[in-house]
Amino acid sequence: MTFSKKLRIGLVTLAGSATLLAWTGAGAAYFLDAPRAVFVVALIAAALATEALFWLTMFVLGWTAFANRHWLIRLFTGGQKPGDAHQA
Repeated sequence: MTFSKKLRIGLVTLAGSATLLAWTGAGAAYFLDAPRAVFVVALIAAALATEALFWLTMFVLGWTAFANRHWLIRLFTGGQKPGDAHQA
């Protein structure tokens, strides 16, 4: 594995961890009945972390992965293309 591939995987892993921590913090603020301002700030931070993860992943995987996301969705959900005959 090359250095650049390790770096890309590390960046996406770090961004994913930050996103998970941000949403955990938002959940904690909700369930611990934090003041509304704290909860709103936690939600904004979580939303920005999610957006950053999305764009970083797009830059790492390349546009092709996002352009072919319909194929990935069908792969994971077992769905079919519109117009495909339904198999019984």
